[in-house]
Amino acid sequence: MPPKVCFISPEFWPLTGGTGSYIYYLSSELQKNGYPIYVVTGANQTKDVHVNKQLDVSFLKIPKTPIIKSFMLAAQSSHKLQSTNETAKVDITHPQLPLTPSFAVPPHFSKALVCTVHSTWKGEAEAIRGEPYMRLNANEKFLVLANRFLRFFEEGMLHRARKIIAVSNFTKWELTNYYNIPTHKIKVIHNGVNIKKFQPAVDKHKIKTELGLNPNDIAIVSVGRLYARKGLFNLIAGMPAVVKRFPNAKFIISGKGQSGEMIKLLAYAERLGVKNSIIFTGYTPDRELPKLYQAADVFALSTFYEHHPFAVLEALSTGLPVVTTTVGGISETIQTGRNGLLVQPFNSKQFSAAILYLLEHPAEATEMGIKARQTVVEQLDWRIVVKEAMQVYDEALQ
Repeated sequence: MPPKVCFISPEFWPLTGGTGSYIYYLSSELQKNGYPIYVVTGANQTKDVHVNKQLDVSFLKIPKTPIIKSFMLAAQSSHKLQSTNETAKVDITHPQLPLTPSFAVPPHFSKALVCTVHSTWKGEAEAIRGEPYMRLNANEKFLVLANRFLRFFEEGMLHRARKIIAVSNFTKWELTNYYNIPTHKIKVIHNGVNIKKFQPAVDKHKIKTELGLNPNDIAIVSVGRLYARKGLFNLIAGMPAVVKRFPNAKFIISGKGQSGEMIKLLAYAERLGVKNSIIFTGYTPDRELPKLYQAADVFALSTFYEHHPFAVLEALSTGLPVVTTTVGGISETIQTGRNGLLVQPFNSKQFSAAILYLLEHPAEATEMGIKARQTVVEQLDWRIVVKEAMQVYDEALQ
């Protein structure tokens, strides 16, 4: 019988972010391969749910504040796992970093500890260190000021782990250079994408109408939390050049942020005279995301710190021409000029020029979209990714 795996993460269901998506889709594929799964995650209330004969979920009530919820979950997770140690009989504990502090997993809870690293606290802090202080939200300010404290618990988990899954080669570089993790412990497995869920649009005009958009407008979509490192000020800085050439271009920004984030972005757009060309959708529920991508003519992510972002993978799977930056592990999937366009971060002129190129060369944009879809089907389908994860589990148990 395959080993029983216990995932620990502040996110799982409903899907609200990349970490939750990772656990949901990976655990779903593991179940198809006969693996029993136990998930410990945060929620609005505490309850244990027996989903099916292979899946049990312990929802623990925790606050919504990003970093605080990680530590609250860790404390409750440790207590929960200690109390269920005898009945759970877990073989592999699989926490998600950096959102799971080391004390979340009691000593000797399972036979092996395997971590997936989606980003690092040091990397996050380095990425936003040069941003104007007033652009940072409260969470980001705390991340910079308390970085050593956060890294203490992060490093504890990394050094305890028998195997570490890095979601990109860039992630592996951070682990070896920032944390001195031996390379033999690290296996690079890129994030996957649900290619059945995120498919190219059959009738883009119809979908735009269904979403309340003008079917004749050009939709440039960006998806991600309203955090400084997503580079939204840079995206907005490049908008005037695009709107001047294509007055019917609309920038649709989907994502949630802390109080005041959207106000700052709108104020900046108003100063540049492009406020009427932006549509903030707020948080888009996971079930509605496929249609949002299908409504897009171009996907744009002006980020300056990423490891292997799900939003880019979902856009590629939808067959969209993508404009994004060269940061992190993005260039490990996108080959510029073939299945997307990559530009240097912080360069709004380059970014807007890349968007304009796609809009002015629709045949090439379409061809990039076709190759984008081909990339994820051949390399990043979850059915491919799960096989690599299963191999890591086998190695960890040896």
